[in-house]
Amino acid sequence: MEKIKKFQNWVDEAQWAAREWRSESWRDAEMYDGGRAQWTDEDWEAAADAGIEPITVNMTFPTINLILGSQAVNKFDIISKARSTKDSEISQVMTEGVKFIMDQSDGEFLISHAFRDAIIPGIGYLSPCLNPDPRKERLQIRRFDWKELWTDPFAPPWITPDNCRFAFIQRYMDLSTLQSMFPGKSQEIENTYDDMAGDSKEGGAMFEDEADFIEKSIRQESGSGWAQSERKRVRPIEMWYPINEKAAFALFADGRCVEMDDKIPISEQYQLITASQEVVVAMVKKMRVCSFFGDLELQDVPTPYPHDQFPLVPFVGYVDRYNFPYGVPRQIRGQDIEVNKRRSMALAMLLKRRVMVESDAVDGKDALQTVYEEANKLDGLVVVNPGALGQKKIQIVEKAELAQGQILLEQEAKTEIQQVSGANATRLGYETKAESGVAKKADIAQSNVITAPLFDNLRRSMKALGDQSVANIQGFWTKEKVLRITDRMTGAEKFVEVNKQIRTETGVIELKNNITQGKYDTIISEAPQTDTVREQNMNLIIEWVKKSPPEIIPHLMTMAFEMSNIPNKEQTLAKLKPILGVNPEDEDLTVEEMKQKTIKALEEQQAENAKQAQIADAATQLELENKRLENEKLKVEIEKIAGENVDAANKEKREEDKANLDAYLEGFKLVQGGKQ
Repeated sequence: MEKIKKFQNWVDEAQWAAREWRSESWRDAEMYDGGRAQWTDEDWEAAADAGIEPITVNMTFPTINLILGSQAVNKFDIISKARSTKDSEISQVMTEGVKFIMDQSDGEFLISHAFRDAIIPGIGYLSPCLNPDPRKERLQIRRFDWKELWTDPFAPPWITPDNCRFAFIQRYMDLSTLQSMFPGKSQEIENTYDDMAGDSKEGGAMFEDEADFIEKSIRQESGSGWAQSERKRVRPIEMWYPINEKAAFALFADGRCVEMDDKIPISEQYQLITASQEVVVAMVKKMRVCSFFGDLELQDVPTPYPHDQFPLVPFVGYVDRYNFPYGVPRQIRGQDIEVNKRRSMALAMLLKRRVMVESDAVDGKDALQTVYEEANKLDGLVVVNPGALGQKKIQIVEKAELAQGQILLEQEAKTEIQQVSGANATRLGYETKAESGVAKKADIAQSNVITAPLFDNLRRSMKALGDQSVANIQGFWTKEKVLRITDRMTGAEKFVEVNKQIRTETGVIELKNNITQGKYDTIISEAPQTDTVREQNMNLIIEWVKKSPPEIIPHLMTMAFEMSNIPNKEQTLAKLKPILGVNPEDEDLTVEEMKQKTIKALEEQQAENAKQAQIADAATQLELENKRLENEKLKVEIEKIAGENVDAANKEKREEDKANLDAYLEGFKLVQGGKQ
């Protein structure tokens, strides 16, 4: 009982401290909802008494939606990185595992919803937790309403065991649901409910809060903060709190830190101690959860999760000097209210007239009232005594000129909303003075700078969400499992097997994609906060295509096509990939498998190139030999022809010499004969 009293004091402390900021956050949510909720009851009645029809111009709604839209079109990705090279391949599987949990839990929608809570009331919560329904995936992402959750008022909203003493959830549920959660205490729950239903808020009952407002507005029920009598709904407390405990840990070179607890068999502890760098004993924070209903303790057990963190990931907008969260409407609420009041005043001035009339201009007080009423009609008829108009005994003053001043001040308030929130006219698509593309980009850049803290906080929340999801995967995915992953960019599905048992050539059973081992860090992908980020990336890739070698172009073109918004792009892309030479089977390969395949392809290409070079060299040598033989043959033929030419010349010379000799002899004979 003493422990429950301590927890109840924590509850009172948290609710008292949070009443003011939660009330302001509730008002911020009303400003986003619009309608009469943007007016206080006092202002609404005062305007009506002054003859002014209250008008609501909801400037908060488009401002918030612009920021929410920026998050919706530029989502962050959770990526796991291994501490050691041997786990680099499995880190890709871990990343796919986180995406699998997101797919099964509709995680993208829940993240957007939590971000919406961060932007409007100032804080939202997601919880990477267990799903008790065996028909569904065991690990899930769950959202908690900010109205149902409180934390230590002396801690910042980024709750961690090091700086936060407690955090508790108090949500409405049916009495039968609570009994089914704790069947062993069903009768005690029933008795406690009977004692509390309809009682006053004494004896440990809760303060009235925003969740109570909703319950009462919907059902008009009565009862204490712990129970509702008509429908039998209750609000038990789920209190998460860390305690100090001494524990022993085995430390490894890859960053792993394994706790040596009783859950690990002695033989495995010995193996861990032998393989570790060192074993240390330290006092650490260990998380526990206690559930109670009024003064009835339902359970108090250690956390079922392996990370010893609060299983609650806060999504925070801004934080004030008291470490209380708040959203964007807080800074623009006054300007939005001013826009409503000045628009209502300007419209009243355009429709109303001031009538000044002397008492003898008409006969009787009733006639004076008739003059006033007729003067304020669009088609009014004012009848006065003869000569009254000429003597200016009646004057009707139009207030349209005064309305112009209200309109100018209203425009100033609208401009201030854009300046404070970052939702300037260019981002909202309004007509602006910025005509050039450079000027518009400057306006968008200024808007991004103003909203940057919101997305910086979102990145921090996403990292915490990834850290807890990775820890849960390693703690609960200990058996063989097949994951179906849907690619967010292309919509294509692929399957990944983890903890798959395979038999090696030596007969030893090993686990492929053993996701329970290793140490992984979570990083969040960077994305610029613009509405055209996909188009910008696609255009950048197209520019790469113009300067890339031919073998890379098909892959770049495929990537650019995946980033496009072309209808039925999956079917079209499936037909284009064979034409571009992209093998669809390569898409399911891991980074290491793709690396090995690329290396093998390069080696085969080098071998083929060497073979072709040898063939080309042999062909060249053969061609040179043929040329040499042809030259030799030509040389022989030339020599033969030359020899034949020499023989012919010699023969001709011999014949000529013979003829000359014969002629000489013939002449000599003639001379000799003459002497005789």
